[in-house]
Formats: sequence, structure tokens, C-alpha cells
Amino acid sequence: MHGRHSFAEIDGIVRTLYECISGGDGGQDWERAAQMYHPRALITRTRIVDGRQTAFCFDPDGFREATIPLLAGRSFHEIETRRKTLKFGQVAHVLSAYEAREAPDSPIVEFRGINMIHLWQGSLEEGQPVRWWIMSIIWDNERDGVSINPHWFD
Repeated sequence: MHGRHSFAEIDGIVRTLYECISGGDGGQDWERAAQMYHPRALITRTRIVDGRQTAFCFDPDGFREATIPLLAGRSFHEIETRRKTLKFGQVAHVLSAYEAREAPDSPIVEFRGINMIHLWQGSLEEGQPVRWWIMSIIWDNERDGVSINPHWFD
């Protein structure tokens, strides 16, 4: 069962990000995930395809539709391992390292990577509460020649 974190704090929205993508077969919380993103958010999945660096860019709905088939029939848990947050006024950049596992307590790490998350603090309409919104997120996974530098989180 996924937690219900407030988006009034950066920690709440980042924790929700990881909880929503994690779960057993079909266990992702896409409804809650949609609430994290600004309506004009950009979600970018990077990959190496046929030896070429490739970026797949989505709006929140497009990301959900592209990801459901990738996770079908499998348990997938993305677990944050480190975080560094830089905040300036109403904007923030979160560098968040993660591990992917079949289950949260599985000893086998499928892969590791880094999410770079840009957030904005505000309200979409006058009179609505001020909260954090994910404006963009881009990530890449470790591979030969690309590894997480632990000093980034000092």
C-alpha cells in the first residue's frame, strides 16, 4: 500500500515518486503519480538503443501509457538510496540515486541510476494551496563507463 505524502514539502513529492512507480505486477499507482506532475511536465527516459544515446520524452499521460507495458507481468521496486536537494526561491533541483529491485528486500539489484528532478513551488490557480510540482524529470542508469559518483551527494 502506498503512503499519502503531502506535496507541501519536497520530501513528500520525492517519496511519492518512488512509491508510485513501485509495486507488484500492475501495482503502480498511476492516479497518485499524475497528481505529482505539473500539467505541462516533461518526463524523459534515456536509453542506449543500438549503440545510440536516445531520449524518450513524455507528458505524464504518455509516460503512463508507455510504461505500463514495460512493467507488465513483473514486480518492480525503485528505491531511493541517496538525495541531494538544491533550492532557490520557488524552484528546486533534486539529485536522487536509486536502485531497482524485484522486491524492496530483494538482495539482487537489477540496476542503479540517478533521477534529476526539477520542481516548482506554487499553485495552478488563485486560491489553491501552494505546493511542489514536478516540472521535469530525466534519468539514466549505470552501465559500463557510467557510474554514480558518491561525492555528488556530499
